[in-house]
Amino acid sequence: MLFIKLFFVLFLFVSTLTAQNYFQKHKDVCDGTRLYQCENNYNTVRNLQMTLNKDKKLHIKLKVDGKWGEKTKEAVVAFQKVHHLDNADGWVGPQTKKILDRVAKKIHFPKDKKLKKQKHISTKYYATYNAFKKHVNLKKSFAVFKEKKLLRQANGKNTKLVIDISDQRIALLVHGKVALSSPCTTGSKRKFEPNTKIYRDQSTPKGNFKILEKIADKRSTIFGDMYRGKKRVYHGDRRKYRGKTARYVGASLKNWMRLTSSGIGLHASKYVKRYAGSNGCIRLPYSVSKIIFNKVRKGTPVRIKS
Repeated sequence: MLFIKLFFVLFLFVSTLTAQNYFQKHKDVCDGTRLYQCENNYNTVRNLQMTLNKDKKLHIKLKVDGKWGEKTKEAVVAFQKVHHLDNADGWVGPQTKKILDRVAKKIHFPKDKKLKKQKHISTKYYATYNAFKKHVNLKKSFAVFKEKKLLRQANGKNTKLVIDISDQRIALLVHGKVALSSPCTTGSKRKFEPNTKIYRDQSTPKGNFKILEKIADKRSTIFGDMYRGKKRVYHGDRRKYRGKTARYVGASLKNWMRLTSSGIGLHASKYVKRYAGSNGCIRLPYSVSKIIFNKVRKGTPVRIKS
């Protein structure tokens, strides 16, 4: 009888411990980068949404649908800020998961659903762009198409860029043919500003443009960090900073290619998604931005279509 009681107590202890460390025992949740893709499986995202809704410091009500998207990421950013984490970037990593487990201590998550095995992105080489389009889901895939022979012919005079907002893809054309096709991230029609708590239209403008400026290592004059000494005291739009005098460091915009005088352009970013989510600029994977930067020149035509 004593053995049964001890076993029951041990079982409860282990169950509680497991429940408290749910997120720390699961993989990161994130937008992903060119080199790393988060699984963002239904069960983990569903439980993340439930936990964010339960956090008394947030006062939010997310739809618990198990789908990682812009609204869930915005809630994660808010969560990271109210809990004073070093990086409020929407990436659910070790630090964030530790605090999520603390908030979720008394939450009883539903039983995990059995998930189908996810198909890995094929690394198969496609000789032509037509073959690539036929076998790759352009709207969902992170796959990049390169036609090396055409890319070698690119000299700035014979290049053109086409950005497709509906597919969230950019194509580099050489002699009118697709030499490179890559995912990109354009402006969100409904972008949440954490500082003002307001949703604004940050759409990427459609139409015909030309590259007006090329800077390999540009710093943003608007978005970045404010420092007092070595301590970061603010992150975001410097125009909205209301604190004491601080030193401003603009966000890095590698391989910057300006399209408009209002600040819309193309640049490298680790936050390239499969849905619109920027403040209006076109984000590119680092390796892709470097290729495009080297293959175009000031005056290269750029078409942005829906």
